[in-house]
Amino acid sequence: MKKEKVLKVAIIIGVILIPLMYSFFYLKAFWDPYGNLKDIRIALVNNDIGNEEKNLGNKLTQSLIDKDVMTFDVVDENVAKDGLVNGDYYALISIPSDFTSNLSSAATKDRKTTTITYSPNQKSSYLASQIINKVVTAMEEELQAQVTKEVINILTDKLNEVPSSLQTISEAAGTINDGVSSLNNGLNTIGNSTTTLSSSYNEFNNGISSALNGSKTLNTGINTVSEGILDIYNGSITLSNSTKDLPKITSSTSELAKASNTLSTGIGSYVETVNSNFSNILDTIINTTTDPKTKAIVMGIKNSADYQKLLATGNTLNVKVNEFNTNMQNLKSATTSLPKVSDATKTLSNSLAKLNSGISQVSVGSNNLVTGLNTLSVSSAKIKDGINLLDNGVKTAINGSNTLFNGTTTFKNTIDENIFNTSEKLKDLDGLEEYTNNAFEVIEDDYGKVESYGVGFAPYFISVSLWVGNLMLLIALYYDPDDRFKLLGRNAKNKLVRYLGYALVAISQAIVLGIVLKVGLGFSVTNMSLYFGTCMLISLVFLSIIQFLIVNFGDVGKFLGILFLVLQLSACGGTFPIETVPIFFQKIYSFMPMTYTVKLLKEALILQDVGVAGRNILILVSIFVTFVGITIILDLIRKIHSNGCKEKVEN
Repeated sequence: MKKEKVLKVAIIIGVILIPLMYSFFYLKAFWDPYGNLKDIRIALVNNDIGNEEKNLGNKLTQSLIDKDVMTFDVVDENVAKDGLVNGDYYALISIPSDFTSNLSSAATKDRKTTTITYSPNQKSSYLASQIINKVVTAMEEELQAQVTKEVINILTDKLNEVPSSLQTISEAAGTINDGVSSLNNGLNTIGNSTTTLSSSYNEFNNGISSALNGSKTLNTGINTVSEGILDIYNGSITLSNSTKDLPKITSSTSELAKASNTLSTGIGSYVETVNSNFSNILDTIINTTTDPKTKAIVMGIKNSADYQKLLATGNTLNVKVNEFNTNMQNLKSATTSLPKVSDATKTLSNSLAKLNSGISQVSVGSNNLVTGLNTLSVSSAKIKDGINLLDNGVKTAINGSNTLFNGTTTFKNTIDENIFNTSEKLKDLDGLEEYTNNAFEVIEDDYGKVESYGVGFAPYFISVSLWVGNLMLLIALYYDPDDRFKLLGRNAKNKLVRYLGYALVAISQAIVLGIVLKVGLGFSVTNMSLYFGTCMLISLVFLSIIQFLIVNFGDVGKFLGILFLVLQLSACGGTFPIETVPIFFQKIYSFMPMTYTVKLLKEALILQDVGVAGRNILILVSIFVTFVGITIILDLIRKIHSNGCKEKVEN
């Protein structure tokens, strides 16, 4: 009898401990797997040959080892592959031989990418490969940051060379500016000279015009004199023929002598005036002009044979006229001596013939002088136009030179200003390579922080454990074949007492589970009352559901209890987010009691939100009341039906 009681107690204790064994050992084993990665071994093969300055492969290898997150074994390629196949390593990371050279090419035109081979052994452990993936991702981000730092460092050095390059340009611009300044000064000197030349040549050109006009006047006068001499010559012939008419000869000779004296005076004055004025004009041009070519032309005119011949002809004309005048005076005197008249008239005729010949020569020279001066005047006008064009061109060149000088000055000043501004701006790049390596920081501000992997999964496993515990409770006590638990078996007379007994065991399961998990795993809770109250409520809710299934459906109810558990494992959102599971499980998610037990336990273990906790408590209480009420109603129906059958049998 005593042995039977011990067995009953052992069964009850076993039923109470079933949820504990399921939850505690599983959660204990996987409480913080991410905190125990040190013993995960990864083969690390470094084939990088590096260069004289650095070996980035060695740097990366040492960086991974120093992180001390996992165990990295630096081995050769063959050992690594054998270890990966044999399961000695969960993954293999291989650094290529051109790792350093390819990363160093980032700042060159011929950039090359590098490839690190990562080979996880997913067959050995898929979850381990996922964990290692995070380490590889972090390594990739770190490498990317190193490349960015290297590139920015080189770029900064290149940009810092810009001011010195601009300084060279500035010095060249200064040289250009000095050259333009010298050019500008030279052009100003030329401009002043061309202005003087233009002004002097205008005077020379005016002198040429005056000389031309004077020569024309002289030529006209000589022609007039020639005509007069011819008339005198004809008159002398007439005089010679009229010597017999002495009174007339005497009178004519007197008048001829008077006219000859007037002619001699006029010719002498005219020749002297013309020779003096023209010579002064030429001397003035020679003394005032600054142009060597102009001076040479004028001196050429002055020294020319035609000019000298013209002067000589004028002098000869003057001499001849004076001789004629003397002869006329002599003739006048000779008229008193009639015997000498005939001889005098002959002499006069001869003199007039010579005078007429001389005046003809003077006329030819005068015509040549007019032609020469006319040609000189035309050429001088062209030279004047050329000098004016040159003067205008030089002035235009001076204006362009001034503009160029101003432009080069502005260019140099702008370059100098930009050199200063660039140098100041480049100071902002100091430390840029370090900044890009730490440009931002992601601060994790968790809402409802989960301390460990186990805490995150505790709501799920506690719910599963209590479902399994209550399922075993009903199977062990309700279907006891030896009927050791009279009040708790399926043949119990008082159903209310039986349910209260089940409820007491279910509550005991929840309390024991809650205490052992709290003490054994050491996690914190948001509210102790909510924590234990939630465990007890969950156990009672699951009890009400499973009791309903088993009491009303028998062996089918056992199957339904297990099926219902399987559905809830996938559709309660306790492991992966419900959005990641197939659509069928998403559809039944809201109808699974474990959905709300997991949420309520999260309120107790992670972060309490009164509104969320209250809503889930209300839903679970509604489920509990519903299934308990249905069970009671069905028991009453069966009892009424059973009593009715007994009365019929008795009657």
